[in-house]
Amino acid sequence: MQDLSYTFLNKHLTLECCDLELTAYSFNNVYSIDPACSSIVESEHVVLLKASGLLTDGGQTKVQGSAEVRVQKQDGAFTVSSRFAIKDCLEEFRSVKLTVRGFPCGKILGLNDARPRTIPEEGLILNYPEGWRDLGTPLTVLTQSGEKVLYFRSLDDTVRRKIFAFNRQGDSLIAELVFEELAGKMDSTIQSPDWEFGFAASAEEIYERHEAYVTKTFALPTWEERKDVPIWARDISLIAAIHGQHWTGYIFNDYAGILENIKRLADKIEPKRILAYLPGWEGRYYWKYGAYGPDERMGGAEGLHRLAEESRKIGVHLCPMYGINVAGIHVDGFMEWGDVSEARSASGNIRRGSVDWDASRHYDHGSGRTLNPGAPKWQNRLVRQIVALSKEYGFDAAFLDIAAYWENDPNHAVYDGVVNLTARLHSELDDFLIAGEAWYDALGAAIPLLQCGHTDGRLNWHDEAYPPRIENHVREFGHLCLGDPAEESTGVHELGRNPIWRCPLRKSIIPTLTITDGTLLKAEKEVDLVISDAKEYAVRFLK
Repeated sequence: MQDLSYTFLNKHLTLECCDLELTAYSFNNVYSIDPACSSIVESEHVVLLKASGLLTDGGQTKVQGSAEVRVQKQDGAFTVSSRFAIKDCLEEFRSVKLTVRGFPCGKILGLNDARPRTIPEEGLILNYPEGWRDLGTPLTVLTQSGEKVLYFRSLDDTVRRKIFAFNRQGDSLIAELVFEELAGKMDSTIQSPDWEFGFAASAEEIYERHEAYVTKTFALPTWEERKDVPIWARDISLIAAIHGQHWTGYIFNDYAGILENIKRLADKIEPKRILAYLPGWEGRYYWKYGAYGPDERMGGAEGLHRLAEESRKIGVHLCPMYGINVAGIHVDGFMEWGDVSEARSASGNIRRGSVDWDASRHYDHGSGRTLNPGAPKWQNRLVRQIVALSKEYGFDAAFLDIAAYWENDPNHAVYDGVVNLTARLHSELDDFLIAGEAWYDALGAAIPLLQCGHTDGRLNWHDEAYPPRIENHVREFGHLCLGDPAEESTGVHELGRNPIWRCPLRKSIIPTLTITDGTLLKAEKEVDLVISDAKEYAVRFLK
């Protein structure tokens, strides 16, 4: 965590239990509230701060502008809203930070798993929406001495970036709560949605309250009422991730091999219980993202047709994997549909990155680009491919890789793009199931089946902290980083090998089996354990 090297002059609000200050940010400057131009009016339940001037340059320069901060006190909680305005029409506010000081320090709960996290000496920064490791909903909870817990949450009806930064000063907590406006709506005024903080009797109490708020705000359907879950999908109790081709070109299973694995599984459990999830089905995993279709080395169109037809006869449904926001720059026509669709940060920077696909110990592979699913040309191309392939081969599901990715793109709203893309697929394809990678709260309105258990050294099961927030609305299954029970192979770049190959058996998480090289024959005993989980899941949780 980096910080200023001086004290920025600012107006403070002192409450009975803590101290507040607010700072507004443009792309070029930092603004505080001028104490000399401020007044505070306080009643029993409301504290109102008004200012007719702002400061910049660390407080050394006065600026024409205004600020208003309202603090509502009720039932032990504080709700803070703020508005900043500046008369410089060339300046656009990007974000507002609320800093809260004075509460005792504690361990952080409310992450994408249930394990408490100590605030390290260097501080801790958590982001929303972040569907893998940080915050799937804008809420953090801190344990305190005694029975009560301290919480901080954002009450926003729009998916927008929130940053929770925590630091310690002795035994005292410094909490920074940052709201960032959507890049396409930034202006010379900025209104922050409500921040609420205070004490609750328990973590479960505030989780329940926040779950009710999120459900209403984003119109999250209950699992039982979802119209985007086909009847056949409600019988699924086993998701088999049967790997095709690795990024490097190594083939774990060609189309004939995938079919053979499906047949073996169908001998162990009712075929209607199986969803065959197919990473690397189109050839080189990720390398071919953006140009989906049968791969000659895997068996070509004839082999893929046979796989699809035979699986359908057996009664097993196929779920090919597609990248919702990634495509290769070497794909034909990329300059026409891909170049104009690259995802950008709020400041306009193009976000480019990679992973260590081939164990070369660098992340500088330039084969792929991150695209915005809200960009019309990319969305059109992806929808056309998924629809055409699903109709050609009879696929009745699609997995959208990195679906939880979010960026504050000034050109197109990412979340709106995901919602629109999934709606278009459902309008074209009947009884179609859409799955995706990772989870954040509003994403559950668009995608009913999501992955959990991602790890880069720490497994994250999204339902651990508070199961209802997942099981009320969606189902999840094991991430591709799960190892196969024979050789611990993940089949992909995440970890490469992982000794964890079995998901916890809970209502939220459908049992998941990773299949790479000969897994079903090499580890029959371990495979049968996962199969037994799937059978028990069907008995306990499916009608």
